[in-house]
Amino acid sequence: MLDLTKEIKLDEKNSRRYRRLQAFFYAFCFVAATYVAYFIFFPTQEFNFSFLMLTSNKGNALNPRDVKGTLITDGKFPTGQHAYFDASLVGSFSKIKLSFTPNRQSLSPENSHIDLRKSYRAFLYPEGQPIGFKDGTLIKNQNGSYLVSDGKLRKFASSTIADALGFPKEAFLAIDSDADLKYNPSGDDITDTKNYPADSIFKINENYYLLATDGALEKFISAGAFHSQYDESLVISKTADFLNSYPVAKDPLGFADGSLVSYGSSAYIVSKNKIYPIGDPDIFVNQGYSWDDIITISGDEFSLYAKEKLFTLTSIHPDGTIFLTSDSHRWYQIENGQKHELPSQAIAQSWLKKNPISVSAKSLEILGSCDLKKEFFGNYFCLIPLDDTKDSAGKYYEFTLAPKDNLKIDNLNLLYEKNMTMQNLKLAVRSMILKIKAHYGIQSAPQQ
Repeated sequence: MLDLTKEIKLDEKNSRRYRRLQAFFYAFCFVAATYVAYFIFFPTQEFNFSFLMLTSNKGNALNPRDVKGTLITDGKFPTGQHAYFDASLVGSFSKIKLSFTPNRQSLSPENSHIDLRKSYRAFLYPEGQPIGFKDGTLIKNQNGSYLVSDGKLRKFASSTIADALGFPKEAFLAIDSDADLKYNPSGDDITDTKNYPADSIFKINENYYLLATDGALEKFISAGAFHSQYDESLVISKTADFLNSYPVAKDPLGFADGSLVSYGSSAYIVSKNKIYPIGDPDIFVNQGYSWDDIITISGDEFSLYAKEKLFTLTSIHPDGTIFLTSDSHRWYQIENGQKHELPSQAIAQSWLKKNPISVSAKSLEILGSCDLKKEFFGNYFCLIPLDDTKDSAGKYYEFTLAPKDNLKIDNLNLLYEKNMTMQNLKLAVRSMILKIKAHYGIQSAPQQ
């Protein structure tokens, strides 16, 4: 024990005083250690939004917005109109406490209803029209053979025409159900054996080309870029003389939208003509990506793209991202602020050249809800348990507020809490041990 008076003789009065102070010091240290341990093993996470001081919300904003997505800055929430706010965070929590501080001139928010959904932000996009087969896909069924060209399903007038043009027989995907074909509108039959239809694919001197709708050959910047979009089986091999048959486009083709690439020590997401640097490995994993899908690229390939802002935990998955629901086994592709179903595995495989991001269809449903009640100091609050969200992939929490009356709110607060249970303690200790092992490169011993 700590004793500063071993060599100092105190009289009885001062000795008693010293022992009391010593006991107080020990008690204080114990309480302080317990307090710190509590927040280590049972952490909380808080988010705030102030409508009175908008400049204070940077970095901790909850993004309150109306149904059109317009940011609410005046704190007004009209009755009958849903409002939304959100938060993204990593960690396992037991419940969320939502607190509202109404303006003095506001009606009471009591009994106003709040719903919660938890998923990836892009997966909560509204659902658009289904998408059919990707351009360049070769298909066959009992009625004949087809090429998907400029979004349309173009039938070869006869099998001899496909053979004469050199389309590989093994590349035609056999379709049992005609239902898969209805998502691509019908185009003109292919009857010409001298001119190729758009979206034919060629390989010339180890370089890959795509015939564009304007009649120009678009060269892929690399073999890696080609294989991120198409299978080798689709290729028609040609000699260098073939380049005299069509003009060659100036701009090269890059990687498939949604591709994961690495350049130097950083990882990126490719979408359209842009490239998004990923903040850190934890973000990469928590956004659902797989390390197996990363393609190493060169400086020439990297320079093809305009570098965008950092991709973080709050970022939305860009166009080209494909989700697969683990519970209903349905594919969705993100395009232009909507998620579009890829209606069958055959259609999905024409687009997918990497692992899809796994998500739960249940996350589209309401996973929790509560009604606001009055608490001390004029605030209103409610609690949403998170037990039903544990198996839902994604770290994005979206809240929908349905005001009972016209409201004017000064402050909005979210507090994520973890219950003090033995199970949560064990999980926290295990997580801490795994992080320490990962930091120092310690591998766990294999189980016998």
